[in-house]
Amino acid sequence: MKIAVTGHTSGIGAGLYQHLSPNVIGFSKSTGYDINSKSDRVRIIEESRDCDMFINNAHSEFGQTHLLIDLFREWKYLDKTIINVGSRIAEIKIPDHRHVLLNYQAEKLALKHMTDSLQGWRCKVVYKWFGYVGTEAILKKYPNFTPSDYITVDQAVKIILL
Repeated sequence: MKIAVTGHTSGIGAGLYQHLSPNVIGFSKSTGYDINSKSDRVRIIEESRDCDMFINNAHSEFGQTHLLIDLFREWKYLDKTIINVGSRIAEIKIPDHRHVLLNYQAEKLALKHMTDSLQGWRCKVVYKWFGYVGTEAILKKYPNFTPSDYITVDQAVKIILL
């Protein structure tokens, strides 16, 4: 089985890429693939043509949802799987003091709702979510976090691949 992963150079994506090697290809901004760019999404889909599974992990505004839509149009009649990496934020009401997360919540809600609306086709579309993951970026952003505040990258990888 060959698998494609977005955001493969850091965080959860790097954990997935390492876990799935050598049967994986990766796409990240740092390697020239911006999921917010239509032409880059076209390249990603073209280069993933022979993959059996696509892990839509990288988050960048609504780019993750646009990539899902573009990829699904190509794969809907095929025996393939698209796994969308979401967030617990799409499952909760944001407290007033956390209003800075509204854009992120809208982006993840769009991804979740698109996943839900694409059921019943030959291509299987899945949404996996969890709360905070102890990536380098999160631990830098929230230096007071303790291990009880997040799951590890390895735990996130296991949830995604279950």
